Amino acid sequence: MNEKGKSRAMVVAVLALVISVVGLFVPARKPDSGGISTQQSARAVLGLLERVEKTGELHAGYGVYPPYTQEDPNTKVVSGFSVDIINQIANELQCKVVWHRLNWNTMSADLKRGEYDVIADPIFLTIPRAREFSFTDPYAYFADGIAVVGKTESRFSDFKSLDREGVKVAVGQGWASETLVRSQFTNATIMPVQTANDLLQVFNEVVSGRADVAIADAADAKRFSDEHSDQVKLLFMDNPPAFMPAGFALRLDDPAGARFLSVCMRNMDATGVIKGLASRYTLPSFRTPAVEK
Repeated sequence: MNEKGKSRAMVVAVLALVISVVGLFVPARKPDSGGISTQQSARAVLGLLERVEKTGELHAGYGVYPPYTQEDPNTKVVSGFSVDIINQIANELQCKVVWHRLNWNTMSADLKRGEYDVIADPIFLTIPRAREFSFTDPYAYFADGIAVVGKTESRFSDFKSLDREGVKVAVGQGWASETLVRSQFTNATIMPVQTANDLLQVFNEVVSGRADVAIADAADAKRFSDEHSDQVKLLFMDNPPAFMPAGFALRLDDPAGARFLSVCMRNMDATGVIKGLASRYTLPSFRTPAVEK
């Protein structure tokens, strides 16, 4: 090899050495996250306490479930018993609450993505949901299995009498009521209804004649019945088929956040704060004897 060739070979060798050394210190490019920003990706892995500590914010989802969560149609201001509890905790932490209107059909996926840290509505504690969420201690109990039927309906005497051939039973898809009905009914036709942003949509199946009965918790059933008293009536309110505990729901991988909120609510209950907040609202009084004080 002549001198010119040796010189070129040396330059190539030096460049190769520089590139390999630089590669040791320059991090590899992360794969495309499908449009999700670095900030969003980091947010998704933060638990409630981590987010509060790092950003001074607590992000809460709400789905409008009066009187627990309510939204002014004009100002979009959020209020309600659950909202007051979250706001009180945030005041103690000296952090800001950022409210997110949730979609009931996608709330689990949105929570996992880190859109918010906690679902601030009273979410029913069921066995299937225990695989999906970390729950706080229950702060409300609801009668479930309440039937909404047409005003002139007279076929049904008790909950089991609904389970007959030819009877169409509407339930909210994924609701605790659906789990209840499917566990006990074998003959009736069960019609899951997607509710998205309107929990009362399931009852429209009865009003429209597409279903014979709609099954739901007492709070939703009574709210719809009060608004449509000329079209529907309620069954089993005096003797509900089931009772459901309800609490705040967090991501399954954030049990520390759930424990923290539970401790906060125990303190607020012991000091009378919960009772004071509850006095502002007309809350359903459906509690099992075992939890009544």
